[in-house]
Amino acid sequence: MKKTTHQRLLDITFIAVFAALCYIALTVLFIPFANMYIHFGNLIVVLAALLVGGWQGGLAGSIGMGFYDIFNGHADSSPKTFVLKLLIGLATGLVYNFFKNRKKYPTVALIVSGVVSLMISAGLLAHTFTQNHAYVGKGAVLCPIFFVIGILCIVFGLLKTKFSQKTASAVVGASCGMLVNLIGETAWKTVTYALAGSSVKAAFTTALLGQASTLINAGIAIVGGVALFCVLEKPFSKILKD
Repeated sequence: MKKTTHQRLLDITFIAVFAALCYIALTVLFIPFANMYIHFGNLIVVLAALLVGGWQGGLAGSIGMGFYDIFNGHADSSPKTFVLKLLIGLATGLVYNFFKNRKKYPTVALIVSGVVSLMISAGLLAHTFTQNHAYVGKGAVLCPIFFVIGILCIVFGLLKTKFSQKTASAVVGASCGMLVNLIGETAWKTVTYALAGSSVKAAFTTALLGQASTLINAGIAIVGGVALFCVLEKPFSKILKD
């Protein structure tokens, strides 16, 4: 269905607002922590994708976070940021709308996501005890993160009488968006390390175990983004329908 001029203006306005929020989130709320960094940029991308649409949220993230990289000494990684943030928004919006429009609680999707996360947690735990000390610290951080994410997904899946179908769909959508980001970040670092001379296996292992901050930020984006979505969804739906 063709959009009206009013709807197109709303899209442009929301993209600009959320892009500015992404930039501000990285500028003001960029928190160094134990050789990692915590930020709320991905949270804004997820929230925008859930509230106003996948491509709008993704484009806002690409603009806001991409320009942050360019203006703050990370221009070499800005192409990756432009692409990944767009993909986060698209994945979040597409999956959310798919499950929301089915009018059915996504129990299976949530439980499968939880089981996969728990399996990754178990694999990381085993890897931590079989590798040298260089990987122990990173594995010790990643293992409990995957464990907590897995438990939360299973709880959401089983307690379908406690959560709305729309909220559960938002959780699945946000989780898929963050999974796309994790895959993209891992692939980027794998290629970077491989080009620097590491073997593909070593490059992949190092890249995967270097995603602690990515996972922490993913957890923040999923929990915070869905929580804010639950609060803001009704007022935004009224604005978009006017």
